[in-house]
This record gives sequence, C-alpha cells and structure tokens, in this order.
Amino acid sequence: MELVLTPSRLARCFIAAGALSTLLLAALVPGDPAVRAAIAAWSACVALHAGRRHRRGHEVRISAGTAIAVDGVQGRIVSGAFVAPWLTIVHWRPEGACMKRTLLVLPDACEAEGFRALRVILRWYPPSP
Repeated sequence: MELVLTPSRLARCFIAAGALSTLLLAALVPGDPAVRAAIAAWSACVALHAGRRHRRGHEVRISAGTAIAVDGVQGRIVSGAFVAPWLTIVHWRPEGACMKRTLLVLPDACEAEGFRALRVILRWYPPSP
C-alpha cells in the first residue's frame, strides 16, 4: 500500500489552538513576569517548530503487514498504534534505530481510501511487540 501524506489543515488548527491556549494560560496565571514570558516564548517556539515540520508531506509505503518505508527510510511498524476515524497514529522503528518514531495521519492529509486502508491494516494486522 502506498500513501502520500500532504499537510493537513486539521493539524495546523490543532497546533494553533494548543499554542494559543498555552499563551493565554501564561498570560492569565499569576506569577513572576519573567517566568511567564519564558513560558510564552517556549510555547511560540514549539508551535513554530511543529508547524515547520508539518509543512512537508510524507511518502509512506507499507508492505508485508509490518514493513514500512517513510520518505525512503525502511523500518518496521511496532505495537502501540491508535486507530480512530478522526486520527491514526503509527509507531514505527527505522532499521538499526533504538527509538521508535511516530507518524500522525489525519483524514484530510490523504485520500479517503488510503486512510481507510491504513486503519484496516493497523487494526486487523497488529505487529508483534
């Protein structure tokens, strides 16, 4: 199965809502103004980083049940996937890597049939831990 992920409007909205709510909390919570300014700056930097990472699309290829290639990096799907109609989270580990990576897939980031096929694969063919 091949899936081309494009930047998602939903993801941009989630990133913006998280950043704005954190900035609002930093502004409203009593405390040292320097600490609140540091929290606001950190929140803005994290939101900008997330937005920048999200701007590029991904090419995902899944074969043989648990083999995955994301942007040409070969790996294996590991346990812990989350499958829902509004969000799918794929945990995968590149070959030779110690830590797993996470791939978030929102319904508006790909074709409906590809999103459905990914959810079916993750729900009915779970990888071994």
